[in-house]
Amino acid sequence: MKNILYFTIGFLLIMTACSKSEIDTWDARPRVWFTNSNDTTLFSFYTQPEGTTESVVEVPISMAGRVADEDRTVTVKDLGSSPFNPGSRYEIVSAVIPAGEVTGMLQVKVYKTENLEEANDTLNFEICGSEVFEVGLSDYLHHAIIISSSLAKPSWWDSTADRYVGYYSEKKLEIIYTVLGSDEIFSSASSWSSDDVQVAIYQLNQYCKKNNIKYHPDDEDVITFDFWSN
Repeated sequence: MKNILYFTIGFLLIMTACSKSEIDTWDARPRVWFTNSNDTTLFSFYTQPEGTTESVVEVPISMAGRVADEDRTVTVKDLGSSPFNPGSRYEIVSAVIPAGEVTGMLQVKVYKTENLEEANDTLNFEICGSEVFEVGLSDYLHHAIIISSSLAKPSWWDSTADRYVGYYSEKKLEIIYTVLGSDEIFSSASSWSSDDVQVAIYQLNQYCKKNNIKYHPDDEDVITFDFWSN
């Protein structure tokens, strides 16, 4: 009889502890962080339609925790821009996890200012805790937006891209915009082996071949978009 009593008491204690743990977890504030670790977003007014003087740059934010039925604001601190290139204008538009979602966006409006003609500028941001959200892992709390008025190496052009379109150069990126109108076919591609990407690469190479596009007039070969090509 005592064994049964001890078992019952032990079972109730375990159930109480589990219930308390579930309640604590359910009531805990959700956590937010920038989706990519210590990442950088590159934005160039060069790639925008002619006459563009302002634009909104979006940075993805992730959340873990309870989904809400209303929009929730994420607290993002503006850490300032580079002290070596003063004159940039920008402002945080919003940082929101929409109702029913576990992802959101930091939106930053940037302006085309004269200082960007001379050099790039770096805007730095940090996700902070609030009454609504706790912060996630420390490696995912900072993000930088690099803005410029000239061509800048896009984030998609990594070591994998080098194997398909060759090493990055401003000339190659300029050709991409001339032939394709934008680099979206590459930035949004799910696979470098997709038909759309392969057709785009073919078009780039045909353009260079037909128009004898070279880095220098005395070069023997035209520019190619190929495996580790220059």
